[in-house]
Amino acid sequence: MSIDQKIEESMPRSSAEIAEVPNASASSSVKARPRITAQTLTRAIAPVTLGVILFAFSVMTPTFLTSGNLVSVISQMALLALVATGLTIVIRAGGIDLSIGVALDLGALASAALIYDGYRAWVAVVGGLLAALIVGLINAGLVVLLRIPPFLATLSIWFVGTSVQQLFTSGGAPIYLSAPRVPEGFAVIGRGYWLEIDAAVINFLVVAVVVGLLLGVTRFGRRLTHTGEQPGAALLSGLKTKRLIASSYVLCSLIAGFAGVILASRTNSFVPGSGQAYLMDAIGAVCIGATLSRFGRVSVPGTLVGVLIFALLSNGMNLIGLSFFWQGLGRGIVLLAILVIAALLAKQEGRTFELTRWITTKKTSPEGASS
Repeated sequence: MSIDQKIEESMPRSSAEIAEVPNASASSSVKARPRITAQTLTRAIAPVTLGVILFAFSVMTPTFLTSGNLVSVISQMALLALVATGLTIVIRAGGIDLSIGVALDLGALASAALIYDGYRAWVAVVGGLLAALIVGLINAGLVVLLRIPPFLATLSIWFVGTSVQQLFTSGGAPIYLSAPRVPEGFAVIGRGYWLEIDAAVINFLVVAVVVGLLLGVTRFGRRLTHTGEQPGAALLSGLKTKRLIASSYVLCSLIAGFAGVILASRTNSFVPGSGQAYLMDAIGAVCIGATLSRFGRVSVPGTLVGVLIFALLSNGMNLIGLSFFWQGLGRGIVLLAILVIAALLAKQEGRTFELTRWITTKKTSPEGASS
């Protein structure tokens, strides 16, 4: 039996699927009546929330559902969608990355600094990705080789990365790029339009599709999911769990670094700490998206639904004149409500609503995991 066949057999099954297994003692003439399960209701939470937001703000402000405003919402959510997509990979593998904002910042810092010094656009892009790659490799080493819990490992890198930004910018001074300094090839990454579509939107859609296919239909995605959900079984089935977990941190940081390059291009600047604003929203979006899965399993489509909920909520609150502080409160209340409802529905079925193991002290990579 191949490794992938073993994975398929050991993947978790929902209670609804178990209930569908025929009972030999039951009469074949009696048909089970379809019923709405708690899992079905859980999967409806995010779509219902999205519908409520659309309806509420369309009533409060007539400009909310205009094509121009919706296009603006999609453009504004591009960077958060990229960051959350990268985070989805790590959480799918059973980890967490609190340094993703630092990876974004260092990607933006490196690319902006190289453009400021007169380098070509491709050099700035590669430099930004390499800076983020270093963050991913360090995270992978701490989690996989030293077996430090992901929460603590990436939190420490967040502190280090934040200080590195301060050191390279003389205490946090922004880097501003004047128009003559910015090559057209760099400007188009964040501010260009292809077929009248914002380049940043195209970039995040391409990344989302690639990552979605990677996690959903490839052997790598199946093995990564198996490693995150059942690390012991993954090890016994012969998977190289260390490599899979390490690759998740590297991919996450690379995507965050790419978002940083886009941010530097879009704003013609680098402001230290800009990436930290995306961290909590990204985690929240991934958690919201997990409610769409039968198993609380994170996915790219689910994550994008979570990002869209946050983007529409912030946009609507902005249109009705609420300040940034109220917008943060609104996102927190919506996230809390979704998770509380999901937890209550899970409790009805005698289970707990678990997204991942990263918040615990369990080892992400079991002892003796193959390299």
